This record gives sequence, C-alpha cells and structure tokens, in this order.
Amino acid sequence: MRTPPNMRCAPCTTPTVWTTSARPREAEKAAMSIENTRPPHGGHGEQGITVLLKRMRDAVALDSSAQERLDVLTKVIASHVVADVCSIYLRRPDDLLELYSTEGLNPQAVHITRMQWGEGLVGAVAQRHTPLVTSNAPKHPAFSYRPETGEDPLQSFLGVPLIRSGKTLGVLVVQNKAPREYTHEEIEAVQAVATLLAEIAASGELLSQEETEAVGAMLHRPEKLKGFGIVSGVAIGKAVFLQPPAPKHKVFAKDPAGDAARLEEGLTDLRQSVDDMLADNSSLSGVSREVLETYRLFAYDRGWKDRLRAAVFSGLTAESAVEQVKAENRARLSQSRDPYLRERLHDLDDLSNRLLRHLAGDKNIGKRALYDETILIARTMGPAELLEYDRKRLKGLVLGEVSATSHVAIVARALKIPMVTGAPEAMELTEDGDQTIVDGDAGEIYVRPTADVLDSYRTKKSRYQELEASYESEKSLASVSKDGVAVEILMNAGLALDMPFLEQTGAAGVGLFRTELQFLIGSQLPSVATQETLYREALDLADGKPVVFRTADIGGDKTAPYMDHGNEINPAMGWRGVRMAVDRPGMIRPQMRALLSAAAERTLWVMFPFVTLPGEIDDIRDLLDREIDRARRRDKALPADIKIGAMIETPASAWRADLIAQKVDFLSVGGNDLAQFYFAADRDSERVQRRYDPMNPGFLSFLKNTVEKVSRTGTPLSYCGEQTADPITAAALVGVGVRQFSLPAAFVGPFRRLVRSLEAKAVSDWLEAHLHAPEVTLRPAFAQFLKDSGAALE
Repeated sequence: MRTPPNMRCAPCTTPTVWTTSARPREAEKAAMSIENTRPPHGGHGEQGITVLLKRMRDAVALDSSAQERLDVLTKVIASHVVADVCSIYLRRPDDLLELYSTEGLNPQAVHITRMQWGEGLVGAVAQRHTPLVTSNAPKHPAFSYRPETGEDPLQSFLGVPLIRSGKTLGVLVVQNKAPREYTHEEIEAVQAVATLLAEIAASGELLSQEETEAVGAMLHRPEKLKGFGIVSGVAIGKAVFLQPPAPKHKVFAKDPAGDAARLEEGLTDLRQSVDDMLADNSSLSGVSREVLETYRLFAYDRGWKDRLRAAVFSGLTAESAVEQVKAENRARLSQSRDPYLRERLHDLDDLSNRLLRHLAGDKNIGKRALYDETILIARTMGPAELLEYDRKRLKGLVLGEVSATSHVAIVARALKIPMVTGAPEAMELTEDGDQTIVDGDAGEIYVRPTADVLDSYRTKKSRYQELEASYESEKSLASVSKDGVAVEILMNAGLALDMPFLEQTGAAGVGLFRTELQFLIGSQLPSVATQETLYREALDLADGKPVVFRTADIGGDKTAPYMDHGNEINPAMGWRGVRMAVDRPGMIRPQMRALLSAAAERTLWVMFPFVTLPGEIDDIRDLLDREIDRARRRDKALPADIKIGAMIETPASAWRADLIAQKVDFLSVGGNDLAQFYFAADRDSERVQRRYDPMNPGFLSFLKNTVEKVSRTGTPLSYCGEQTADPITAAALVGVGVRQFSLPAAFVGPFRRLVRSLEAKAVSDWLEAHLHAPEVTLRPAFAQFLKDSGAALE
C-alpha cells in the first residue's frame, strides 16, 4: 500500500515568512480571488487522494440502498489502499460493534458478527479511541477469533476509530494476508478516510434514517467527565464555547466549483478579520498580539490554502475540506516531539474553527453571547479574557489545559466561579447550548445530565448556597478553639476584585497579596504608575486592615513574553523570586518604588518570595533602602512604618528559619512549594501526586520543628498554602503550632468553623503521639480522630 505524495503533506508546512508587521502585497491579495474556482494545478495519479475522494463521493451518491452504497464504498477503499480485506464496523445504540460491510471477509458475516465494546482487536480500537497496528494479529493478546468471518489466513491488521464529536462511532479495518509493517504514511491515509467515514455516518448521506438517528442519539448521550476541581462550588447552566465548534455540514459537494468559490470567500473573510484584529488595538480583547500574528502567518500560508482547495476539488464540501486538512495536521503535529510544533496545533485548530464559522456565515466571531446562566468552555484562556465576561451570567468554567496555580485559576478563585480542568474531551463532547453541570469540589462535569442528576445537583447547589450564607453569618465570631487557643485568619488576594471579600468573610486582613499577575498578563513590564494604582486601591479597600504584598514571584515557570528567561531544566528550582530580584534590580526596584508611594502615611507590609539563604535578606534590604533614600531625596511621602517579611518555601530556608527570622519582621511558610521540595515531587505531575501528601508524619514533624525554631525568636509566622483548603490538613497545622493562616477567601468561613470546633491541645497531643509512625500518611487515622471528637469537617 503506497501512499501518494498528496497524502503526506508536511506538518502544516512552514508558513510563508512575513514580518510580523508587514502586509501581503496588493498583487498577492488580488491573486487570492476566484482564480481559485479552477482545480489546483497538477493532476493526481490513479492512487491519489483526489481520485479516492471522488470515488467515495460517487459511491455515496449512488441511487441504491444504503447497504449497497456502503458495500461499494468499502470496495473503493480496499482497492485504493491495496488491502486483502477492508471492513467497516459501526457502533449500535447498545454499544455493540456490528460488521456493516466488508470486502474480503465472508459476506454472510455482515450484520451477524458483533463485538462487545473492548472485545477483540476491533473492540480495543473503539475503546482506546486510537489506531491499533500489528503484523501478527492472531498472536496479539486482544485477538478474538470469529470463524464466521473467514479471517483465518490474515496476519496484518490496521484498525482506526471513526471519531465524531469525541465519540467512537465505529472502526475501519484494513487487513493483509502477509505479515507486514504499515508505514506512518499509510496509517495517516487510513485515518483520513476514517475521519470522512465518521462525518458521513453522522450526516445522513449514507445510512438509513433510523440508523442515522441512532448515531445522533449516541452523539447526544448524557456524559459524565472526570477532571480536577480548581475552584469549589456547583454551577448549572448552558454551555458556551470561547471558540465554538464548527456547525454541522454535508460531507460531499454537488458543485465543487461553487464550494471552491465559497472556500475562497471564507478565506478572504478570515484573513480580513485577523488583519482587522491586528490593526485595531481595542479589538485585541486581552488576546496577545503574538498569538494573532501567528494566526496571520497561517491564514496567509499558501500551502494550507492549496491543500484546502485540493480537498474541495476531490469532491468534498468546503467545510469538510477544512475538517479533513485539520485532521491531517492534528495527526502529524500531535506526534511531534517538538514542543513548538505541538503548541502550533492549537493555533491551527483555532484558525480552522474560525474559517468554518466564516463559511457558516457567523457574523459574531469573537463576540460570544452568554445565556443568563452560562458555563464557559475553552481549551485554555488568559486571566484578562476571563475578566471581560459578564460575571452575573458566567456561572462556571471548564478549561482543558490549565493548572491550579495558573493565573486564570487565581482570577476564577477570586471571582468564586466554580472551575474544573483536566477534561479536554469536554471540547468534543459538548455542543453549544447543552445543559451542563460543573462540580468544582468533586472535579466532575455533567453534559446533558439526566433529570435525576440535575435535581440532585440543584439540591447540592442550594445546600452550598445555604452553607455560604451560614459562614457569612459567623464572620464576626472569634476564631478561637474550644480550649481558648486563638488562631488568626487572613485571606489571599491578587486583584482589587478580591478585596470586598475581606468584609464578606470577616478575615483579619490580607496575608498574601500576589503581585505578579500584572507582570505576566502584559506585553511589557508594568509601569510604576500602573502598579501604584493597584496597590493603593487594595490598601484603600482594606480600610485599615493589614495587606501583605508579596513582591512579584516571577521567573522559573512563571515568565512573561518580554523576559529573557532561557531554557531551565527545572524552572521551579531555578532563577525566580528573590534570586531574580537581586540579579535584575531593574525589575524589583520600580515595584518597591510603587509600594512605598502607595503606602505613604500607612504601614507597608512587604514580603519577599523564595528566600533560601539568610544573606538574601541583606541583599534585598539594600535595594529597598536605596528606594527609600531616593524617595527622601525627592521629598516623597513614605510609609509610616515598613514591615519586612520572607517566605519559607524550601527545606533549606526552613532548616535555617531561625536565622532568617532574626533579619525580618515576620515569616510566612509557602506550603505548596515547601511540600513539593520536601517530597521532591512536582505537585502538578499526575505521576507523582500520590507521593505528595502533607499529612505524611515526616513532613508534619519537619513543619513542627520549623514552627518551634521560629517561635523561640519571637518572630510571627503564618502559613499560606492550598493545604489549608483541606480541613484535615488545616487541623493538623493547628496541631503542630501554626497560629496564623492566610487562605483563599472561599475557605475562610469553613476554616473559622473548624477552629471553633477543635480542642487544640487534644489535636496536638494526638499528633505528638503519631509523628514517628511508619505510615506514609496519617490522613485516615487523623480524620477518624477528628470525626470522633466532633470537629466540623464540612
């Protein structure tokens, strides 16, 4: 089976290299007109993709029964790929895979042979949603022998799923008698055919009306997706896509020249829309110019256009041509080892989706209307984009590719928008307007939920709202344990939008105000004036309560486009925090200048991140002293008092915390980083997450030792970390001696209630008796102890 050159198009071929500010010459624009309704220059051989697609179109157009058309289609595919056997299995509503057509197997087996989901090689392809290739099928562990098919002499097997809207609708199988290795190009060719078969099955152009309706029912089944909860809470609403999927369309064209004209018009509209976005700064809407420049390079790429036109003149509609080329690009780029090329896959997908919407006549591209209760779905998005949406209508978020520490997650948490990530299939399985439930606590997403599930979650949402109201009613209560131990509760913030939660939650102040967001969302270093405005607004809204500003924790894995950060092998342990501040004072000194000015006549609390050695405090104090001297020379008003703090985020700084404490006014344990460095386990890595448990007795005893060291110096110490959102871990932290906490606003109420339900001494005594236990985690036993003692764990 020799794949023709046309089916081996290079990975999206490198676009014509325009300068980022240059526009195509007018002559070139003129050349992009309806010249273009003629077939592409150059013929295709008898084995070409153009010939195959034309033959497939002719088969579908036959005036005969659905079965006869499908049988002809199977013969066409078999002859084209030079296979001894070609078979098409379709998924039935009961999830059985039925042999619908074959060329090469016993025809009596059609509609008789059925495979369970996951059974045999065919079932394995359907279950895994990926191709399966073997040169010795009978020896494969998944092989299931079906004597009625007459497949005894067959050795080589290539099976490809028919995927539509994220669901497997069937399997296309190619088999040969001789053992052989199918090449990468041959697999891609069969995948291209499988993509079309899935479109045909869903379009109604081949199957009977009853069978087409069955396929449609499968595509619209209720779905339960499992991801990771990022922001707690329950949201119920209708799905809206940041970039909506393509509208439904026919697969084969009745008038190829007419579809070529439509394609050209769509490309022209697409290019103009990208040009307009680049020309009009106000239309950028938070999307970085660099991304739009990349869109522009691809939009004007001649190779992309030629492949689209070749697919149209093979007999596909303009929409199917876009889908076909998009699938080819995805098949190639998703396998690339080059991270740059893999990233470009998102750009190409987005560009293709935009072109499909232009072809459908969508005039509101980029202006998504929201329902009264909306669940926004996106592969990824930036924090600035999120802030542009109407927060009264935006109830929940489903993002495919963000971490719990991403800045869009920080903003969503500040806005209390329930959010789930880690379920990228939501993009394929959901349609615009589908009823959707987001469970930010369980990390679950329900698409088109059944009535009983919907009722259950309405009850859960109502209970959640009642809990929120009860926490707010307790905001004036003292956070003191049953045995009189006072615990101070502050909250985390990063935006002026967060500050009203001080009043709503009754928090004693802001224990961590993250300042790096301004540095990461822009295309250049934020000005002193811009920073000063934010800091002053935060202080004003705090109304006298302390606000601890952490200087920008940038560098490492948090970099901005304007930063020359290089390629660090382990960025989390690299050039970041106070290390970068000391080495690049041009970044930190303007921030210090803004903080000093914003806090004039008030107390400035400033904390430096990622301090590992006591000497780094001396270095950073020297930079701060220079800014203080500069302000005095210019007769600028200064803060009435300045409190200096350091974050303890590494075992090195925790071990010498008593020495660091002598150089500062306060300390804060950064629990997220400290735990991951203690365990040498990346908290964002699925492979090692089970090795990252703050309830490990070794980690708790390490924390207890640090707390006791600092306590002897008299320097206040707080704890800041996502672990405080877990009541089991939060209670343990109280038990090891932590008396001040800074946590997300959503957890202030539950934590206050927890503290008030504890006997602090009893918790400490229990932990003291178990800190030397050999167990990997104390969680189950400690949870039972808390439950038995009446602790408020919900």
